[in-house]
Amino acid sequence: MSSGGTPPAEPRPTATAWLDFDRPIDTVRAAFLDVDLVVRGKIHRGMRFQWLPGAPGGERRLRQQMSVLDKVVVEEVVLGEGPDRTWVKRFVEGPNAGTRFVARFEVMSEHVTRVTMDAYVGPAGFALGLGKLSPLGLEKAMQRVMGEYKKALQGYEPGRARGRVLDALAVAQRGSLAMHALDETKRKALTAALLESAWAIACVDEGPDEAERDAMRAMVAGIWHASLSAEMENRMVEAAIAAIAKEGPKARCEGLGKRLKALGFGGLGVSLAVLVAEVSHGLDPAELDALRRLAGAAGLDDRDLEDIVRDINGALGGGETSSRVSRFV
Repeated sequence: MSSGGTPPAEPRPTATAWLDFDRPIDTVRAAFLDVDLVVRGKIHRGMRFQWLPGAPGGERRLRQQMSVLDKVVVEEVVLGEGPDRTWVKRFVEGPNAGTRFVARFEVMSEHVTRVTMDAYVGPAGFALGLGKLSPLGLEKAMQRVMGEYKKALQGYEPGRARGRVLDALAVAQRGSLAMHALDETKRKALTAALLESAWAIACVDEGPDEAERDAMRAMVAGIWHASLSAEMENRMVEAAIAAIAKEGPKARCEGLGKRLKALGFGGLGVSLAVLVAEVSHGLDPAELDALRRLAGAAGLDDRDLEDIVRDINGALGGGETSSRVSRFV
């Protein structure tokens, strides 16, 4: 092309997400560009980062490692500043090679900064082999990145689940009135299957955090009008972790899904599991893949699961603009 020709157009992002931070722009940008915060602070739940030896040209890569059910996914990424003072995460080796996340920072007011993140997906796609749920996995990945930086900046208050848990519980319980018509034996079997399914999803990555535990307490109170003692809660968590360790996460989730289907409450079981997984940090790849296994065995397809996730996420957001952070373009 001649020197006077038109330069090639910038590629359009695959997806865009945004989130408002109650901090000045310089503070927010500094946190995103502090790579040691990612490595040392372990701000990204379910992921571990370590520095790799310096590459020719001075590029410093990180090894990013996470578990998706029983598979360990290892990638090499580069975090740093991009053009126009943006933040860029490049995936250079691994299943998402060629993908870029680019964050732009905008002053909304003296103490509010909007971070807008664009995803440019590489040739192999994104979301760790989630198939039809890959777009949802991409959306959740961006939401998590921004949400975890926000927690690192603002602190995280244990014991308070994100969003409006009771509103989301009402969404999750659609059609659940039929459970009260079951005889005692079937009702006990269903209660066990619902609780075990929710705890299994909460424990599939690194065990339940305080917000997930808080959501389980709210769920038990809202559906069964009961309370969980600390001893009973800990027994349930230990049982969930032991079952996953014994059976493997895939088999455990599929077995629970089959139980829910046999009882006729697949949709309810999956909805409650999604609620518990969503409350603290959003769905990570391990949880989304586990939910996919649970839902498939319970008789739901990927579209059904996607609808449930969006309904629960919308209810947790409480209708706030800053909670509806994603759009596809």
